[in-house]
Amino acid sequence: MGMYGYYFAIDDKMVQQIAAGDIALNNLKVDDYPGLDIDRSWEAIHFLLCGAISDGEPPLGYVVPLTSDWGIDFGSFGAFFLRAQQVTEALQAISKLDEAQLRLWYDFPTMVQNEVYPLEPGAVSDEDGEEFFAFILQHFNEIRRFYSETSAAGKGLIFYIF
Repeated sequence: MGMYGYYFAIDDKMVQQIAAGDIALNNLKVDDYPGLDIDRSWEAIHFLLCGAISDGEPPLGYVVPLTSDWGIDFGSFGAFFLRAQQVTEALQAISKLDEAQLRLWYDFPTMVQNEVYPLEPGAVSDEDGEEFFAFILQHFNEIRRFYSETSAAGKGLIFYIF
């Protein structure tokens, strides 16, 4: 069974209410909001941008927000929230990144060694590195598009793993 990452964009005031515990995330119908499924790329993208499995420094740490500072009790793995300003900060940071820069940061052997999800040591070979980079790049570009739309609408977002 895989663990998939999913974003949905919501009104910034609602993000604030969810973060404060005034609205339970379980009471929302996620399908009613603009969303993005990033498959199993979530931890790899965070690692690529931040050099760590979790708790990456903002603004790149906002791209796949895996930190207890923005955590919400939700489902098996919890959820993370970003206010509209944080979405905009992340967008500004990733708008400057192109494939060449991401390739400079990409270190497939280190990702395998650190057991970055969904990689499993012994189950992948060096030949898988280029295919995995393409997988990450595809989802990174989708995140950039989603953040652009979310920022333009002045919305915040919720990210969760299911």
